[in-house]
Amino acid sequence: MKISMLLNYAGGMKERTAELKEFEKAGLDVVWVPEAYSYDAPTAMGYIAANTEKLIIASGIMPVFTRTPSLLAMTAAGVDYLSDGRAMLGLGASGPQVIEG
Repeated sequence: MKISMLLNYAGGMKERTAELKEFEKAGLDVVWVPEAYSYDAPTAMGYIAANTEKLIIASGIMPVFTRTPSLLAMTAAGVDYLSDGRAMLGLGASGPQVIEG
């Protein structure tokens, strides 16, 4: 069994990442990084990857309407490489509030 959590995108990314480091020590396996009203998911995922050691970093979710398919693939490959294979790609449609807002 794997233990996962959704990253709270409210507040500061540096503070959330410091919390994740402690959660990782306590046994957290996966963090899901939303893309909604703050940073884009890949930026947050890269920062988390640079500051953790074994945590799987998943996009939960990256909207497919905001990027071309080739950009999605390049971004996923880049985050996966920089995290030493710890990235997980979650894609979805999102919703009108995020996409149109």
